[in-house]
Amino acid sequence: MSKTKERPSELYPSYVEQLPSLAGKTVAITGATRGLGYVTALTCAKKGAKVIMLGRKSKVGDTALGAVQEASVAAGAPHPTFVECDLLDFASVRKAAQEVKDCVGSNGLHVLCNNAGIMLQDDEASKDGYDITISTNVLSHFLLTRELMAELTKAAENAGEARIVNMSSGSGFGPPGFNPVYFTKRGGSLGGQRASYDRYHQSKLANICFTSALDDRLRARVSNIKALACTPGVCGTDMFVHATTKMRGSPSPRDQVPSPEDGSLSQLKCIADPSVQSGDLWGPKMGLGGLPTKMDVSPPTVLVNAEVKDKLWHLCEEAVGTFDL
Repeated sequence: MSKTKERPSELYPSYVEQLPSLAGKTVAITGATRGLGYVTALTCAKKGAKVIMLGRKSKVGDTALGAVQEASVAAGAPHPTFVECDLLDFASVRKAAQEVKDCVGSNGLHVLCNNAGIMLQDDEASKDGYDITISTNVLSHFLLTRELMAELTKAAENAGEARIVNMSSGSGFGPPGFNPVYFTKRGGSLGGQRASYDRYHQSKLANICFTSALDDRLRARVSNIKALACTPGVCGTDMFVHATTKMRGSPSPRDQVPSPEDGSLSQLKCIADPSVQSGDLWGPKMGLGGLPTKMDVSPPTVLVNAEVKDKLWHLCEEAVGTFDL
């Protein structure tokens, strides 16, 4: 791993200061123990939210939970909760969803942040037989969203709105278009190492397509739940270190790119900014850092259309079960 220190955050302090309070809201975040998810969890706690951190048990996770706990105490926010969740195992996701339901009670869940993701991984199968990148980045988040929709609906009824925030990437932009084969039960036989970026691209395209399809369905039922997508741009996370090592043979210095805090701005905007609209995609312009800008969810930026959205939804349902709104 690169020993280079992160670049000092340039935009995060002033940007977060102007975001509204999250007091009284409950925010659940996957992959909340490191990288962008950790920054997001810590920031939401500082803003007064009850934070539910979903992830796999580890020493890193224990440390992250402790830091979020300290931030919560300092902000006068409720204590955070850690929920064990393995996105490579649908049974674990269902169990985690039940724990979240038990935690939020009658107030519901105000924000579900589907943040966790992996990149440039081996061609391996998840416990359920799907590609590990597709399972982690797409299928398990589709399942988690389905399982928690009733809790999001409760929060929307009680507070006026709720949000589902899906983390994508600029790697999902442009060609090639959606390829359904990556979303079938063929984990371990989807192109080997040479196709590791293809699998990642498909997963990140799917994150945006899922957001758009979910927005369509929510609007059709006149729901107060917003479906939003975001991209972080290149920033100095562990994923950056992993990806540059895979591509170059050695890690690039993390201080050459924006900090994880600066990379979290679009996700934080989707969680807290009152001006965002369901169906929006936010990210730094050109993926090179900077303040969040609204991006087109249409070709040529995102190769999405009604047929692709319906096909993705159907494939996700084949994997984890029917998701009716």
